[in-house]
Amino acid sequence: MSNLNLKKALLEFLFNGTICTVLIYYLQFHDWNKSLKFGLVFGLVMAILYTFILPKFKKK
Repeated sequence: MSNLNLKKALLEFLFNGTICTVLIYYLQFHDWNKSLKFGLVFGLVMAILYTFILPKFKKK
């Protein structure tokens, strides 16, 4: 795993997690604790998906 993949994964995590956290807070829960937890999980899943899983399918 290269340094570029780690940077990409971190940026995907922060970007997706932040957007999801803010949207979930305003649209559903109006509770920062629930929104932050959901945003962290969503950001982690999206970072793994975009950085490690999708590139394997694009190569084929």
